[in-house]
Amino acid sequence: MKTIKYNFDEEIYESTLDNGLKIYLYPTNKTKNFYITVSTHFGSEVMSYKKGDKKYEVTKGSAHFLEHRVMDFTKNKDAMEKINEFGSIVNAYTTYNGTNYNLFGHDNIYENMELLFDRVFKADIKKEDVENERGIILEEYNMYFDDPYFLLHNNLNQNIFQKSFIKYPVLGTKEGIETVTVDELKRLYKDFYVPNNMFIIITGNFNMDEVLSYIKEYTKNMKTKKELPKIIKPKESDEINVEYEEISLDIKEPKIIIGYKTKIPDKKTTIKYKIMINILLSNKFSSTGDAYEELNNKGIKRFDYGVEVVDEYLLIYFKASTDKVEEFIKIIEKYITNLKIDEESLERKKRGKLSSLILSFEDIMQIEDNIATEIFTYNKLINNMNDIIKSITLKEINDTGGTVNLNNKSTLKINPK
Repeated sequence: MKTIKYNFDEEIYESTLDNGLKIYLYPTNKTKNFYITVSTHFGSEVMSYKKGDKKYEVTKGSAHFLEHRVMDFTKNKDAMEKINEFGSIVNAYTTYNGTNYNLFGHDNIYENMELLFDRVFKADIKKEDVENERGIILEEYNMYFDDPYFLLHNNLNQNIFQKSFIKYPVLGTKEGIETVTVDELKRLYKDFYVPNNMFIIITGNFNMDEVLSYIKEYTKNMKTKKELPKIIKPKESDEINVEYEEISLDIKEPKIIIGYKTKIPDKKTTIKYKIMINILLSNKFSSTGDAYEELNNKGIKRFDYGVEVVDEYLLIYFKASTDKVEEFIKIIEKYITNLKIDEESLERKKRGKLSSLILSFEDIMQIEDNIATEIFTYNKLINNMNDIIKSITLKEINDTGGTVNLNNKSTLKINPK
């Protein structure tokens, strides 16, 4: 087992089993609880892949659909009763770059591990269950598309990007949900739910050696796949797809979202680049920033912003619910064109990020989320995040502010009917 000096000298223990399954353990006495997760590198970003000489197109939403069928307790009521008896909580989620199955508990860790592992590693996907699940997922789909804020993000992604996976929501398209077959789900499970494409994370209060021995024993008959699927990613264009769009919904107040698409200057420094952009935006648009104050003075109070990395691109967005749309646009454009920060503010923002990083070790679910996100995104632990933050200089961050492509902008407005 390898010991990884994580941020602030916290220790993560990593082990790769003979079948390729990776294990990440973070034992701590700060809590009496434990958090167990099993994940696969299969999310909705996989739109097509090649295995051997054969290429497969993946039905949109199949990763999320498969998650529903793997984490199936409707046909495993005895297992659910045991979980309830232990006082544990199970859940699952699908993202663009992976699927995660998790269990939070405080006692009977080995029994809980078996219950979770049995769901993930021994899934039995049947046609009648797939057909029954279709209606449930379609209801979820309709619920999301009735939400104007979801529509803001969904339509912005379609307008900003030309070919990227992010043009489609994680839960897929209505057509995809209606047409995905049991044979495709079985094939995807067989191709992607394999030891050398998966990882386990356990954080909290547990005996590390005993837990690792249990995992080895449980997975000893699981075979590695010599050939993993080769993901085929479409080449995204630097240009945006649609500059401006207006739609109408049954809402009381107009909604607006503005997005800027920027190609990341150097992929090797993506993490630092995103941190610096976040700091610059926070300096202007957080509750202590000048832009925030001006927006509030204009009566624009339902306002938010965010930053996302999508392959080689950075997406910055600003959204609001307001009838003062034109004023909102003017204020955003005023401050986004001058993303500068002074030395004192930079040091304060850096201290804040470092403090948040330290506090994350008090929460075993947050630590798991940090590890899982890094493995999903970079396929490795980022164990020098504190050093990256500390290394940011005033000149470097202010130069970074000037790299945002202000001409690559898309605006979406939702009007009341």
